[in-house]
Amino acid sequence: MSDENFLLGTALVFGGCGFLGHHIAKQLSMAPDVAKVIVFDVDTSKNRLPDVEYISGSITSKAEVDEAFKAVQPKVVFHTVSPGPFRNDNNLFHAVNVEGTKNIISCAQKYDCTKALVYTSSSSVIHDNRSDLIMATELPPVIFMPEQTEYYSHTKAIAETLTLGANRESIRTVAIRPAGLFGEGDTLTVANVIANAREGKGRLQIGDNSNLFDWTYVENNAYAQLLAARALVRSYSEPEKADSDRVDGEAFAITNDEPWHFWTFTRALASAAGYPISEDKVIKVPWRFMMAVAWALEWGFWIFSLGRKAPRLNRARVKYTTMQRTLDISKAKKRLGYRPQVGMQEGVKRSAKWFLESAP
Repeated sequence: MSDENFLLGTALVFGGCGFLGHHIAKQLSMAPDVAKVIVFDVDTSKNRLPDVEYISGSITSKAEVDEAFKAVQPKVVFHTVSPGPFRNDNNLFHAVNVEGTKNIISCAQKYDCTKALVYTSSSSVIHDNRSDLIMATELPPVIFMPEQTEYYSHTKAIAETLTLGANRESIRTVAIRPAGLFGEGDTLTVANVIANAREGKGRLQIGDNSNLFDWTYVENNAYAQLLAARALVRSYSEPEKADSDRVDGEAFAITNDEPWHFWTFTRALASAAGYPISEDKVIKVPWRFMMAVAWALEWGFWIFSLGRKAPRLNRARVKYTTMQRTLDISKAKKRLGYRPQVGMQEGVKRSAKWFLESAP
């Protein structure tokens, strides 16, 4: 049956074997308005799904991206590819987040079949990583270095700007800004938190745990991405909307709309996995002390590895755990019709179950 019989038609998911990407591919594969789902990823051996086709390749290669577009002829494209934010590789951040995004945009504009591009940005693009974010909206402008202190966030801001700047240049685009993603397949937050608790290290708390943090169960973000794609496709046939109602060319913060205190969340994950931590056993370490420890570790690793290695604990991670980061998602509610489908408690329960079933 032709793509024209399906609102979203054939969907191409860049990074569809990754944490967020495979949840998007999963929801697409079950959606009645999708004809076919194809995943493009560097490593297509993990997070595979039935009834989904796979293409191995890198978005840093324009030839490989172009070949995928030519073969798939996608109507909608989801771009979720990005290195982890705590990696110590600025060249990789630029190659993937900036040059790779340019390749996807260019190819999407080249093929007439492609109507919509949904880009996975980051809530950090408006954050200087020094001050707290308190119920932040999408109104503040994205920031770049030197005001932006993290090169990862700098490159994500460039990529978002490029994507939204391409709106109505042959395609329609939107940016989704995740916040604190967790869920099944999360090898960063969920795996590390529960593994630490299992090893008896879950009692450590940096700071006084007064900082609220917006987490997002991964399936809720995937749901929002599909809502955005549908809105982009429908915009071609609907009457022109006022700027206050448009989706194309816009960025949307997505959360669970249920902020939790940072360390309360980590202990909830540990407890759900069977490693409860009593409040009276928590070891509270002043954040300034941990910043000093992280600084010493960073310099030690730099000196002894000549800059080739970085410690797991660094100042960015310490700061991340002690600042307030909450977002106002009123815009996504109004324009996308987004509402979290899975609450925090259920998301924590599902995440712990996944870890226990999959961890060695």
